[in-house]
Amino acid sequence: MTEEITRTHSTGVAGRLVDLLVQVYGEAPPVTFTAWDGSRVDPESGDVGIAAHLESRRTVRRLMWSPGQEGIAKAYIAGELTIDGDLETAVRLMRDYVEQASAKRTLEPADRREVLRLTVQLGAVGPAPRGPSEPVDAVTGYLDVPGQMRTELPAELADAVLGHAAGEDAGRAETVYTDPEPLSASIGRWEQEGLVVDAVREVVSEERDRLRDIGARLEEHWDAVVDAVGAQHARMWRVSLVLVRDNLERRTVRAYEITGTPSAD
Repeated sequence: MTEEITRTHSTGVAGRLVDLLVQVYGEAPPVTFTAWDGSRVDPESGDVGIAAHLESRRTVRRLMWSPGQEGIAKAYIAGELTIDGDLETAVRLMRDYVEQASAKRTLEPADRREVLRLTVQLGAVGPAPRGPSEPVDAVTGYLDVPGQMRTELPAELADAVLGHAAGEDAGRAETVYTDPEPLSASIGRWEQEGLVVDAVREVVSEERDRLRDIGARLEEHWDAVVDAVGAQHARMWRVSLVLVRDNLERRTVRAYEITGTPSAD
């Protein structure tokens, strides 16, 4: 089966890259691959409506230096990898592919030689690309995108994207994630600040819905957000919202709402 896939895909940059993935991982990626030379490979299974486009040789070089989810996220933020179609579906499909393929086997010396050979043939050899400077914390955990939006966007635009103005009683109710600190540490922080914790409840479903709605409003105000913070920062927010939603779905992070009142002391 692998030989048949290789013969079918071996035209152009996209075909050669897919061939390499098949050789290394035993299966092709579940999305359409397109490349700067105009080549295209549709998946044999997956979603043909989702296309990952490699903008230049620099994209290949970045992914060779930083394979896996972090490299893909950095390439997207840098604008070197673009996604046509639903970003959330693309993230889910590619994360499943990378995780499952990586679990099946590790790179053998012959695989590494083939990776290097193709990199040379594509003219993508060189030092690791610099940047982007934007964080990729959301790849495995949590990034407070709404909090960043509140402080970095003009107030009116922040209200439009977040869907509400900052509340006056925000200190008495807080949504916390189990990344970067465990729930017990968040509760301890509240107590140190003189607050009595009245209740703690899991709000994973509510947070997924909230982040989805923020993402939708981000798209509605995309041009204004890019003007305010720059394209890379806006793309970081866009993909991080999707990644955190996916992390909540996979239960790699949890979200809890803590409510309380000031101590009487």
